[in-house]
Amino acid sequence: MSPQQRAGNADTTPVGNLSGLTVLDLSGSPAPSFAGSLLADFGAFVVVVEPPGGSPLRKLGPAAVQQVWWPIAARNKFSLALDVARPEAAPLITRLLAQADVILRDDTASCWMEAVHRSAGGPVDVHVYATGADRPDLWSGSTDPRLATAATGAMALTGDKDAGPYQAEFPLTDYCAGMLAAASALIELRACRLEDRPARPISIGLHEALLRMNEWQLVFATGRGYAEQRNGNRFPLNVNIGNIFRTQDNRLVTLSAATAPVAARLLALIGGEALRDDPRFATAAARRDNMDELELIIGEWIARHDAADVLRMGREADVVIGPIMDADDIAAHPQVAALGSVVQVPLPDGGSIAMPAVFPRIDGVEAEIRHAGGAIGAHSDLVLRRFGLMPQEIGALRQSRTVWM
Repeated sequence: MSPQQRAGNADTTPVGNLSGLTVLDLSGSPAPSFAGSLLADFGAFVVVVEPPGGSPLRKLGPAAVQQVWWPIAARNKFSLALDVARPEAAPLITRLLAQADVILRDDTASCWMEAVHRSAGGPVDVHVYATGADRPDLWSGSTDPRLATAATGAMALTGDKDAGPYQAEFPLTDYCAGMLAAASALIELRACRLEDRPARPISIGLHEALLRMNEWQLVFATGRGYAEQRNGNRFPLNVNIGNIFRTQDNRLVTLSAATAPVAARLLALIGGEALRDDPRFATAAARRDNMDELELIIGEWIARHDAADVLRMGREADVVIGPIMDADDIAAHPQVAALGSVVQVPLPDGGSIAMPAVFPRIDGVEAEIRHAGGAIGAHSDLVLRRFGLMPQEIGALRQSRTVWM
């Protein structure tokens, strides 16, 4: 069965390596929500517990974005609409926590905390918190999670040398923290079961995952005695050739010449042996001192050719050159289509939506997009039956408006 066929499978029964794992997603922010998505893709039964009015994630962005955000963010998850303020909710919360293997939460789940503490030793409690929220006495900046990238070191490297830094359009910090949260949950779950001990809680600051990925920044700062500064689109330290250039047909391409052999091939491609052997560019140190001049030469050469020709000549010369692709380019790319990297998933009310396929792919492992995210409480009855509630119990919860759909 192809990835496109697997996507949108009407069967909502979780399958995959994590089938049998029950996860409560109590979050209202992208990081723990993304952790839940990763676990759900591989078969975990992930329940999004939504308050009256729905998860805050449903309200991100303008209306046009909201229509497509939730179907992707909540894919393979099951929505339980629960009003935790109702007195009838307390025993249900206890029951949910008693049967869950993992809970994913942020600071919006404060109303659950008393019950979570009572369930200590039960599910793996993964808490993703805003940078500085754990120690406000030591943190001088805002603890708004949207500013977490500023605390990772990554933002300090973006932008031109004599200008301010740039902020990435997409929530890179949140998604990296989500991956760390999913991995941490599985690590602790495996350890506590092998050692036959209660699960230990896990706390992850939003900035910590990206800080871990940005370790080279600390390496360079330690080795040189000062931090690397903004350098535009060039490589750090301004030693290797690498930047973004515009072609004759107004496309953007990027190139990389991080080693001496690749740099030699690139220079020979652009200007023959004369440019390759030019003393201004013949060594890494010389290129560093004359990078502005070299990039002007590269830019002028690329500007005389269409993107297709630049990419073809790069391949023929064994030089690293590639296109800057946007969402439309990705959707139309033949390799993306052949690999099934983007799939169409049916929506509950008709139509379909494009979304990234399940990654990573593991040979022999079932992992599929079974359904897109649905309406608030669309799966309330299904979830409650899964947790062992009888029809009369479900009816009583719905009558009291503790649970609805």
